[in-house]
Amino acid sequence: MSIQTELTVSHTSTVTPDQIDELGHMNVRWYGANAVAATTAMCERLGIGSPALHSTYTRHHHEQMEGNQLEVRSAVLAEGDHLRFFHELRNQANNDLAATFVHEVEHPLLEMTGIELPAYGQARSIDLGIDRLASAPSLDELRSRGLATRLERTVTTEDSMDADIVPTWLTNNLIWGGERPDGETDWIQDTADGDRVAFASMETRLRVHRPVAVGTRIQTFGAIIALGTKISHDLNWVFDLDTDELLAVAETVDLAFSIPNRRSREIPPEVREREEARLHPDLAD
Repeated sequence: MSIQTELTVSHTSTVTPDQIDELGHMNVRWYGANAVAATTAMCERLGIGSPALHSTYTRHHHEQMEGNQLEVRSAVLAEGDHLRFFHELRNQANNDLAATFVHEVEHPLLEMTGIELPAYGQARSIDLGIDRLASAPSLDELRSRGLATRLERTVTTEDSMDADIVPTWLTNNLIWGGERPDGETDWIQDTADGDRVAFASMETRLRVHRPVAVGTRIQTFGAIIALGTKISHDLNWVFDLDTDELLAVAETVDLAFSIPNRRSREIPPEVREREEARLHPDLAD
C-alpha cells in the first residue's frame, strides 16, 4: 500500500490575455483547465492511464489576473465510490488560493492512503450527496415549463477545440454556448443605479453522463432553485435531442458582482425580476 499524505505540485501555468473575460479576471474555464491538467498528471503518476472524468466540484476563492504564475497542488482523496483527487490552485508569488477542486474519475479506489478533504475545499452551498443526473427532470418536463436557455443546435469543433469528442473540462461550452431564445448576447447588465453587474461563479458541480461527439444535436435548459440577496443557485441540463438522453448537469452558485467596484453587491431589482421568472425551487429535490 502506498501513502500520499501531502499535496504535491502537479501542474503550473501562466494567466494569458486570452484567458481574461469581460469581468477582467481569468475565466472559470481556465480554472477548470488547470485542474484537468493536474488530474491527467496524477493519473500518469499513478500509472492508471486516462480514465474518464465524470464528476467535478469547483469552489472559487480569489480571482486571478493576467500575468499571474499559478500552480496546482494535488493529492488522492481517502474515500469515495471511485478514485478522487483534491486540487488547489494557487498564485505562486503570494500563495493566494484561487480555487479548490474535487475530481472523480472512472476508476476504482487504489490500495493507498490518501488525504482527508480539507475544510477549505469542502462544498458550502452545493450538496455533493445529491445525484443530479438521477434526480433530473425529463426533457418533456423542462419543455413544458419553458425553461430552455439556448436554442437547439449541433455540437461543433468550436465546442470541442477541434477534438472529435468534447473534453469534460469543456462541457460548459455545451451548456452555455449557442444562442439564447430571447436573442440577448450580453451577460453584463447596465443597471438603473449606474452600475455594471454580472454573476461571478463561486461554486460549480458538473456531472457528465457520457462523452459527447461533434455533430450531436443538443439543447440546454436551466432553472434557479434558490435566490438570495446576492446569490443565485442554478441547475442547468443539456440533452441529446435525437435520443432525449441527459448528457450533463451543471449546478452553480453565482454571486452578483459589481464590475466597476470589483466587489459583490445585492442583486439589482431589474435583474432580480428576471431571475425570479426562472425560479423553480421544487426542482432542487
